[in-house]
Amino acid sequence: MGFFARLFGAVPKEEWGGIRLADADPWRVSPTRDVERFVRALPSLMPSGSVVYFEDTGEPHVRQYLQSVSVPAQAQIAIGVIWPRPDGYHVPLTAETMEELAAFLEQNPAGFFCTHCHVYLDGVVLLQWYDAFIGDDPMYISRTIGADAVARFGEALGSSVSVGSA
Repeated sequence: MGFFARLFGAVPKEEWGGIRLADADPWRVSPTRDVERFVRALPSLMPSGSVVYFEDTGEPHVRQYLQSVSVPAQAQIAIGVIWPRPDGYHVPLTAETMEELAAFLEQNPAGFFCTHCHVYLDGVVLLQWYDAFIGDDPMYISRTIGADAVARFGEALGSSVSVGSA
């Protein structure tokens, strides 16, 4: 790692890699800014055993909460933020953990929840979302997830669903 990267807390290039969505033609779901609605809808979309990864949280109370519910990483996600080094949390994606997170956020609002959000299972990314909750970038969802499930997810978010490249 170079001197300036160490000095300013950047992520060295050799740590940028990791798993990412491999689908050439994933589902595209238009973004939402409603974090609570999103996390409540995720369990109905994703298979049992999935893990949700939140990267670059913006508020100390959110970091503290996510630390308390995180599990050891089952895979390294390709990071989206290289400077400053982002925080990242791997959280079991269950109806219970997502409901508890939504309830926590309702009681402790976050002006900035996270920059990136991914869901993975067995080393395969199922959902990839850069600029989560803040930008216009869509969520990309693996085509291994059925059309009906993705449609219900989009409806639960009030989002549109289409097919397009990631």
